[in-house]
Amino acid sequence: MGGSYKQASLIAGAQRSVNLYCEKNAESAQAPVNVTHYSRPGNTPLGAPPAPGPGRGLYVSTLGDLYAVVGQAVYWISPDWAFTLVGNLLQPGITPVYAADNSTDAFMVDGSTTGYTILLKAGAPGTFGTSGDPNYLGADRVDFLDYFLIFNQPNTPNWYSTLENSVSFNALYFGTKTAWPDNVIAIIAVERQAWIMGKYKAEIWTNNATVPFPFGILSGNIIEQGCAAKYSLCKQDVNCYWISQSPEGSRMAMRGAGQQSQRISTNAIEEEWLTYPRVDDCIGVTYQIRGHPFVEFHFPTADRTWVFDESTQEWHEKAYYDTNGVQHRARDLFKAYAYGKNVAQDWSSGQLYLVDETNYSDNGMPIVYRRGIPHLLDNENFDRVTVWRLIADMECGNGPGYPVPTLTGSPWTLGFNAGFGPTGVLNEPPQVTLRISQDRGFSFFTHSSQYMGADGEYSTRPTFNQCGYGIDFVFELVWSGPMHTGLNGVFVVTELHGGDE
Repeated sequence: MGGSYKQASLIAGAQRSVNLYCEKNAESAQAPVNVTHYSRPGNTPLGAPPAPGPGRGLYVSTLGDLYAVVGQAVYWISPDWAFTLVGNLLQPGITPVYAADNSTDAFMVDGSTTGYTILLKAGAPGTFGTSGDPNYLGADRVDFLDYFLIFNQPNTPNWYSTLENSVSFNALYFGTKTAWPDNVIAIIAVERQAWIMGKYKAEIWTNNATVPFPFGILSGNIIEQGCAAKYSLCKQDVNCYWISQSPEGSRMAMRGAGQQSQRISTNAIEEEWLTYPRVDDCIGVTYQIRGHPFVEFHFPTADRTWVFDESTQEWHEKAYYDTNGVQHRARDLFKAYAYGKNVAQDWSSGQLYLVDETNYSDNGMPIVYRRGIPHLLDNENFDRVTVWRLIADMECGNGPGYPVPTLTGSPWTLGFNAGFGPTGVLNEPPQVTLRISQDRGFSFFTHSSQYMGADGEYSTRPTFNQCGYGIDFVFELVWSGPMHTGLNGVFVVTELHGGDE
């Protein structure tokens, strides 16, 4: 019914949902199940930078033009996805770069004390330059609020803004975070309010048209969860999201809305995050497709990506698998909606992708889907159970789509072969593999693989026989292939003690 939920003790929950998001079926649809799991979009290449480098950010100006930062290079992207160099950052780096504009000028920040401006021109590259204003004090984040561009001042409790409808600064246009004695590490505008994020606490400011600084703190308000990762702060619709930290602890995911914060991470996910060597490098991004507002948290050091679906309040893992079948964080990091398309940027190369629901690969590499289901056991007497048959209720027979390369590692150890032939031609229908744990989720063995149906074989239901005898089973389905599919769930035929079924 839900997403990934592998709890601190596997005996309580060992569910995984990798590259699959769930969708609740409407009652009026009279669907056979309440929830169906769908494959996440793939990545179709759109355009590549002249010189590959770390993808550091995408920005769509209010005039509708797309800009990308690759390494130190800042590019304007045309509607046919061609890269035109507009300028270069002075400092090398791999950390995110952010921009905001007032419809005339964009201001770009990279965490250094140098600010960059772009005089915007609709449908053409803007004029790139550096800010020579001595009152620009550096920033990690920038946003737009009521014709002001607002910034955090690194390593201080202060934040500041430009003059109204300008990229010039006044030394008196600054505010100081006072609700807690920590520094401002990030800033974001939500519903005409500035969320000022400190390391341990946050507060909200509004435009009061005061002098000299137009903004004032919202009286009586404090956000009790600060920000553990300055790049995790992101926004979608009327909500903002971040990885939190407070004087009591850290590593929760929060949603901010209506001048309040709410925890959205689960105990299981927070337990997973506690195993990561660091989370302060987490990068948060958002996008919406097919009515699903997704919030992605990318953990570069831990090499993992987690996704929260605002429409269902469920989490899933998003992963890229290399040629050896090893799981890594997703390659498509930064997102933007430009020229009528959902666009993503590869964090490693700067390549642009179409976020494509009709593509079942990551730029040619197969996407592996994994779904682990809840424990199966005799809840009344805890006697042993024989599982005679497991049936996967999947959408099958939708054809090969288009050829993509095979994996060269040991895909069968993961439980998939995807049906990809060595020359990139589909040589047999994709298969789904059943993995079984009879020790409550601590270890798995591969049972067998079953065909998902050739093109047109829509009635195919992968069926696995003689699945074992034990007290507590955890089943996992793994598959990959260039075809549209969905998973309603699994049905099992069991024999309990005394011969009951």
